[in-house]
Amino acid sequence: MATQAQMVEVAGAEKLTVASKSRRAWRSQGNAGAGAALLGLALCCLGGKWLPGQTQARPQVHTNQQRSSGAGQGAGQGACGEALSAGYLVFDGSRSAWAAASAEAQPVRDLGSAADAAEKAALAAFDNMLKKQGQPGACGPQRTALVEAIRKEVWSIFLAQRLIAERIAADQLNRQLVSRMTKRGGPLRVLEKINLLRQQVSAYKAAVKRLLPAWAASGADPEEAAAERRLGELQFQIENSAAGSALQKIWQEDRMQQLLSKRAHGISVSLDPALRVLLRPDGLGNLQIFSVGPVGPPNNPATVNVGVMNDGSIADVYREHPEPPRISIQPAVKVNMNVR
Repeated sequence: MATQAQMVEVAGAEKLTVASKSRRAWRSQGNAGAGAALLGLALCCLGGKWLPGQTQARPQVHTNQQRSSGAGQGAGQGACGEALSAGYLVFDGSRSAWAAASAEAQPVRDLGSAADAAEKAALAAFDNMLKKQGQPGACGPQRTALVEAIRKEVWSIFLAQRLIAERIAADQLNRQLVSRMTKRGGPLRVLEKINLLRQQVSAYKAAVKRLLPAWAASGADPEEAAAERRLGELQFQIENSAAGSALQKIWQEDRMQQLLSKRAHGISVSLDPALRVLLRPDGLGNLQIFSVGPVGPPNNPATVNVGVMNDGSIADVYREHPEPPRISIQPAVKVNMNVR
């Protein structure tokens, strides 16, 4: 009997040991599931910025305890994701149009007010989606993340549009300087160039002000000083540019034409020295050869007339010595007179 009682006690002790081990395993499994559920909730609500659409990776549920105990949390997480996607989808239409215009170097009129309107429309779509899901006012972190994502995209568009506005101001300044120089027919005075520079700097600042949204209007243009410096360099170096060099060549040609035209008016007289040489061999004058050509330096040549006439056998009755000389040399002066 004692032996049977001892066997019964041993069997009972083994059952208690197995039961206690099973309870410990169940508790550890429950703790692991609860920890996973808390970690998933933290990642959903507090971990990083939310991204729109399919780019938001949702935490995977692996334990049965997490599926059963986190059903309400999963429903709230799905509503936030749908609201976030709906809000960003409304903003993405405007963003695509702005990005396309910036890629083609086209200015966007009143980007600041348009960005403010697009942000309000995106937040309204976010709130309306939560109302449809029956959770108005929820998903605060996701709403904040949506605002941050929208403003980040708007700021990148603003930087591209600011560069376009600076290029437009530089092109306008270059055109005005070249136009004024062409009308004057010479370089502009320093004061004139500075006045044109001030006008374009003011136009650039006004354009940037229209590009800034309301939430960034308090901050200054990060490239304002650099843009003013680049515009100043443009107006100081306009004479050395391609357009300025071309104008200088035109001015030089015009000055030469004016100088030549001034010299050409009136009466001009020039004297050219000449020399006449005549050879007169014997004969009856039936051979006559004449030639004219310059002699001397190219800048002041003398004209020489050379002639050959065989009339030496014909007596000249009007002379004291009737026989003509065999060679005759006669200096002469050629007078050139031009009247214009």
